[in-house]
Amino acid sequence: MQHVEIIIASILFLFLLIFHYDFYHLVSLILEYIVIIEVVQMLFVFFKRQRIKLRYMIDAAIIFFIREIFILVTNHKDKKEIFLFVVLIGVFFLFRYLAINITYKTDKTQKKIKLIKN
Repeated sequence: MQHVEIIIASILFLFLLIFHYDFYHLVSLILEYIVIIEVVQMLFVFFKRQRIKLRYMIDAAIIFFIREIFILVTNHKDKKEIFLFVVLIGVFFLFRYLAINITYKTDKTQKKIKLIKN
């Protein structure tokens, strides 16, 4: 029961692979598979703890934008559009960094307060 979300995402991914896509499309599907894993993990955490971890949402968004860049590059789209996605990935990495730092600082502060009270 520990890795149910990976099993479910794997089943979805194998279903998509039945159609035998070309290499570029297959790489795009692999990135889509990773997004599915992140979303399923996020849902499982939500149903278990009744809260959503921001890290899972940000990771899924970063991987989604990487997938979109890969698709735009293989289709030879406009460089401005690709640059926009690169900037968005940078913003999401900043959000991820801040989310991790704020979470750990809050946890450390709460532990210190508990030690002082005891």
